[in-house]
Amino acid sequence: MIEKKYYLTKNGLKDIKKELYEMKKEKREKLKDNSPVVFHSEDVNPDYLLFSKDMEFLKEKIAKLEDVLQNIEMIKKPEKNCKEILMGAKIILEISGKKEKIMIVGTMEADPIKGKISNESPIGIALMGKKEGENVSVFSGDKKNIYKIKKVLY
Repeated sequence: MIEKKYYLTKNGLKDIKKELYEMKKEKREKLKDNSPVVFHSEDVNPDYLLFSKDMEFLKEKIAKLEDVLQNIEMIKKPEKNCKEILMGAKIILEISGKKEKIMIVGTMEADPIKGKISNESPIGIALMGKKEGENVSVFSGDKKNIYKIKKVLY
């Protein structure tokens, strides 16, 4: 079985560790507060069902975060004056005459609203390995968008 690599920045790693800590803390607190009994008269206790669902969610989330931490690859700054788009690049693009700043990150940190684009997204895939001055075409449904790479920063 091939393990998936999760690309993270230092801040992303810190956030994942914090989230894992919080999930484990929440799980401990729920277990400490005596779990509800399974049956309430002849029916299954609704409080127990809710508790059980919450515990299952926490177990799955904790397992996912632990998997991420076991399979991370830190995003490192490339050599000085690198103009090629690699993981962690901050890019200024021109789209239809408007400038937009984005950063290429791994899927765990992607947040398009904050300008953090996954390396596995259509735009991320198209930009990886390209250089300043190049144009990149990205298809979105039946529409073709052309992005001009104005600047690459690290």
